Amino acid sequence: MKMKTTYFFTILTLLGVVCSSKAQSLNTFSGENAGANNTGNFNTGFGINSLKNNTSHSNNAFGFGTLIAASGGFNCAFGNEALSLTTTGNLNAAFGTRSLLNNTTGSKNIAIGHRTMEANSSGSNNTSVGYASLTTNNGNSNVAVGFTTPRNLISGDSNVFLGSETAINLFNGSYNVMLGNRITLNRAPSTPLLAGSDTNKSVIISDGAGVQRIFINKNGNTGIGLGNNVIPVNKLDIKGGVAIGKNFTPNGIAPIASAPINGLAVEGRLGIGTLAPNNKVEITQGTNGNSGLRFTNLTSSFVPTSVQSSNHFLSVNATGDVVLQKMSNVVQSNILSSAGNLMTSNVNGISSSTKIVNSIANSINESNQLITTVNGVSSAPVNLPVPNMEEIDGSVTNELQTISQSENTITLSNGGGSFILPTFTQVPQVISQSGNTISLSNGGGSFTFPTFTDTDAQSLALAGNTLSISNGNSVTLPTYVDVPQTISQSGNTISLSNGGGSFILPTFTQVPQVISQSGNTISLSNGGGSFTMPTTSVVAGTNVAVTGNGSAATPFLINATDKSIFADNGTIDQATTISGNRVVNMNNRNIWFNSASTDANGKIYIGSTATYPTTTGNYKLFVEGGILTEKVKVALRSTANWADYVFEKDYNLMPLNEVENYITANKHLPGIDSAAELATNGLDIAEMQAKHMAKIEELTLYIIEQNKAIERNTKAIEELQKQVQVLTANQD
Repeated sequence: MKMKTTYFFTILTLLGVVCSSKAQSLNTFSGENAGANNTGNFNTGFGINSLKNNTSHSNNAFGFGTLIAASGGFNCAFGNEALSLTTTGNLNAAFGTRSLLNNTTGSKNIAIGHRTMEANSSGSNNTSVGYASLTTNNGNSNVAVGFTTPRNLISGDSNVFLGSETAINLFNGSYNVMLGNRITLNRAPSTPLLAGSDTNKSVIISDGAGVQRIFINKNGNTGIGLGNNVIPVNKLDIKGGVAIGKNFTPNGIAPIASAPINGLAVEGRLGIGTLAPNNKVEITQGTNGNSGLRFTNLTSSFVPTSVQSSNHFLSVNATGDVVLQKMSNVVQSNILSSAGNLMTSNVNGISSSTKIVNSIANSINESNQLITTVNGVSSAPVNLPVPNMEEIDGSVTNELQTISQSENTITLSNGGGSFILPTFTQVPQVISQSGNTISLSNGGGSFTFPTFTDTDAQSLALAGNTLSISNGNSVTLPTYVDVPQTISQSGNTISLSNGGGSFILPTFTQVPQVISQSGNTISLSNGGGSFTMPTTSVVAGTNVAVTGNGSAATPFLINATDKSIFADNGTIDQATTISGNRVVNMNNRNIWFNSASTDANGKIYIGSTATYPTTTGNYKLFVEGGILTEKVKVALRSTANWADYVFEKDYNLMPLNEVENYITANKHLPGIDSAAELATNGLDIAEMQAKHMAKIEELTLYIIEQNKAIERNTKAIEELQKQVQVLTANQD
């Protein structure tokens, strides 16, 4: 007992010497060639060749071949071949077999999981968590969390990926954010509006099944529900209805309302050009006098097809709200007439009149009287003074008088006197408004508009040709009568009504043909030709029987175009068999049962009942009781249907402890259907053979791994045996 205790403490002492062999540099190493040729300080290495040839400081390596040529410091490698090729890279952390395997100069990377960032050589500032995440990328400042995420990225910087197997088919892309499982991009987009393998500066959010819900492209355009990889072209593209408002959106218990299909439902106020709308919809155009509302196909140049009369019109109130107004007693007339010197107007049923002064004339009659005519009406005669009679040189002189006018003064010469005509003043009329009253000055009269009551929440409705508003008023739209055209025939003439035109059919002369028989010859008159029926001879002493299900006149039917094996279900006559067998000579030919493209029919069933089994699926042949054959060869559709993929480098071989847990829980191997599933769905020989081969190849990989482990353990045992022999020799 004392000897064994001595051996134990001796071995511990020897191990302490090995582990502290570099104590002068504060390093700790354990394993064959661990720390060999090391010149750095504060390093820790456990595993064969770990930190071999290290020249830097503060590196930690745990596992076979970790940090074997490091010249950079502050690296942590946990797992076989983690950071295996790193040279000048520093501040890296790799946790998992082959994580950051090919990294040489990359720095400040964090890789957690088997094969994480395996291909990275010079990329820095990356964070990767999950089996084979960022496994093929060599870029900078990427963040990836999830199983094999991103799936195919080769080069890209500053991406954020979260989800299992996401960013499929993204080969080159930077500045993307992708959240969700199995986000798959188009490998070869058919249009520029589909995201492909070189997508950049995009944000994609999908659900767990890979269905993309939100897509934000590099221009900041946002698409919601557009479909996978559809790039939005506007600042906001939404497929489906949109509801805004507390009572238009779900309350957490049940849906409150549904938005119109591909439309927008807004519960509150909507402001266009304003942040403070005072009505359900308020538009601010920005220019005084412009509403901001435009009807592209209804402009001032539009000419209606017919004239409509209505006492309703749209207007705006003092605050700019659009309201419906009503004018009572609307008359489609604005009449102005005159009779003599009286002018009469009729506007919307309101009449007014005024006198017109438009002509004046003066004349003197034979009685020396002045008559003035105004607008064709003559005034009372005015006696003019009698001229003076003077005698000059014994003769009487009658001096003529002349009449003259100065403005309104009429003067007669030679003391004839004068008088002033009255002044006719034509004062222009002025229209004015006071409240609802419209007035015309100088006796033009007035009329009063009715007072309108403003009602909100009015709505338009169309029933037939009647357009009505919710307050009960309506207007009838014109009726367009579409007169249908009818076709008719008169003799050989075919006509189409309402100007459709006509055409004349040609006249055909039809000579009837007559069929006749002479002996075995059947003839058709008028050049129809003839044919001779064969003569059937019955040899004496031979019985000929013809049966059928037709009438006495036609006891049987021969159909020369029937190519089916049987015209009806049939049986094999035992008398026609040889030793109970029906022998068919193929004569270098094949039998093809063409089932076309149907899945429900075209099946061959050999068994004892006419009911086809429901478990055959789409299989074309079912044999009840089994098949006995000398050889079966099952064809493979492609190499993808065999199990050689197990030997690929990226194959995820399940650890044996997980296999054990799976078998304990499920009572069958992973990837192999259970007995219950096989009983329900049947056994696919090709598929099962491939699965069996996959398991055989997995067993081969397990054996290879176990063999390597046995070899390593054998070497370790041999080394311990040598050390024990040395200790034993020293003890002796």
